[in-house]
Amino acid sequence: MARELLLEKLQGIASKAKLLEGEKAEAVARIQELEREVEKLKELISVAESKADEMLSGEAVPDVSKRPIFPKARVTSVPLASKGLQQLVEPIGSEQDELKRRFPQAFKSDWS
Repeated sequence: MARELLLEKLQGIASKAKLLEGEKAEAVARIQELEREVEKLKELISVAESKADEMLSGEAVPDVSKRPIFPKARVTSVPLASKGLQQLVEPIGSEQDELKRRFPQAFKSDWS
């Protein structure tokens, strides 16, 4: 009886060890993935630093006095009589009636 109990405990420990080994392998893979990402970020930072140095030294500095870097957005005029936002926020009469019909509790004046 004691031998069987000991074997069960050893099997439990062995399965726990296998589980931990699997988790360790996953953690190592994640660490390696993060290290690759760090290397890519270092390369990107290096490129950004060299571009910033290039711009600060006077080479390839865009002349913003002649033209904007980004084109201006086109603005369309909205008629002053437009009630677009009001129509979105406040339902019109028939919509109000439909809302009252579908959700009577929301329009009760007495919340008791």
